[in-house]
Amino acid sequence: MATLKRDLGKLSGYATIIGILVGAGIFRVTGEAGAVAGSAVPWAYLLFAPIVLSTALAYSVFISTPLGMRPGGAYIHISRTFGNYYLGFIAMWMKLLAFIGAISFMSTSLGEYMTFFIPGTDPRLWATITMVFFYGVNLFGVRHYGHIQTAMLAVLIFSILVLVIPGLFAVDLSYYDPLLPKGFNGLLKAMPMLFFSYAGFETLAQVAGETKNPTKTLPMIFVKGVLASVFIFFFMAFVAFGVLPADTLAQSQSAMADASAVYLPPWGSNIVAIGAMSAFLTSINGSILVPSRMLFVFSEDRLLPTFLAAVHPKWRTPHISLIISGIICTGLVWSKSAYFLMSTGLIGIFIIYIIQGLALIAMPTVNKPLYESAGFKPPVWVLYLLGGITVISMGFFMAQIIADVFLWTLGGVTLGTLVYFLGRSAGKKEGFDYEARMAKDFQLVEQETV
Repeated sequence: MATLKRDLGKLSGYATIIGILVGAGIFRVTGEAGAVAGSAVPWAYLLFAPIVLSTALAYSVFISTPLGMRPGGAYIHISRTFGNYYLGFIAMWMKLLAFIGAISFMSTSLGEYMTFFIPGTDPRLWATITMVFFYGVNLFGVRHYGHIQTAMLAVLIFSILVLVIPGLFAVDLSYYDPLLPKGFNGLLKAMPMLFFSYAGFETLAQVAGETKNPTKTLPMIFVKGVLASVFIFFFMAFVAFGVLPADTLAQSQSAMADASAVYLPPWGSNIVAIGAMSAFLTSINGSILVPSRMLFVFSEDRLLPTFLAAVHPKWRTPHISLIISGIICTGLVWSKSAYFLMSTGLIGIFIIYIIQGLALIAMPTVNKPLYESAGFKPPVWVLYLLGGITVISMGFFMAQIIADVFLWTLGGVTLGTLVYFLGRSAGKKEGFDYEARMAKDFQLVEQETV
């Protein structure tokens, strides 16, 4: 039976995490956030730094354990920490909805950007072409994904340098007087919206099973990748709100390109526009990794049908899961349902971070061997601090938007629960031993601590 191939190296890892973070969010929602927080948006990005870094460190701890050799990310971390399949499944189910919606939404947004170059075309057509291409790349091997992701990130970084370096000299500091034009409340209200820029960094954990030496390399990639993205976010937003009024940016569909037009010649603005497209492309390419690997690991644990864990004998990728997730995302684009699913899914991402934080807090007592097996093992009080920051901050952000999507969220949880029990019932009828499956990972952890 073919297995997933470990073809992703350090460079591809950094290209994945930075490419997803410095992607559609910073280009799409930064201007919109100006309507809520005014020119305080750059400070909101900085305020996120300790929050997202705490969450990233939580993933670093789990990835440094023997569980870090497995695909599945937070699902494996949560289910094996608590010895509970359902808790890991329902959290990751909501994240699955988030990423399917995000892929469709970002592809549609890219299609809208394409009308900047080719007016009058249907954004959904460009979205479909983009997804077919990237799903094809991912289908033919994770190595090809890594090469293309790295190349696109290089284009993106170049465009950001073109935007930021000259822009720093064009900033009018009067736009930042006062620092909080809509008060601290405005700053806080903008943060759930801006969180879309930071969401998805944990994608890298989903492909731990395809990364070379993941327990050694991924922990630091999480930390350094998040820190690099924080600085990029801040300087991009600082330049944008320093050269154009917040009200102008709030009404723009291409805030960064409009800001660069203030101080760059036409060719410079075109480079920034190309950079924005590269941001969407790196986000889409990286995000495509996630749904298929979730379906794959759910199937491995026999919570979904076994064919979803099929691995192509030549390409060594979960080809069935990739094809199915591609069909779903394309359908969402043409039905224009991606936005609603993404809004609900954002709650799912908050949920997964909250439960991951709780798992980090619980690990030293609930699963001490797992804690002892970690290569990156901060003191227990540090785990409490990191987990506490994650749980409290993500809980706050979730409370800000839950009222708007409560019914959608309830529907997602209900559907996920139904899928779980149907899958588990089918697995039991087939004779699948869930206790033995869980015990196998526990034994692996205990062997590493001896």
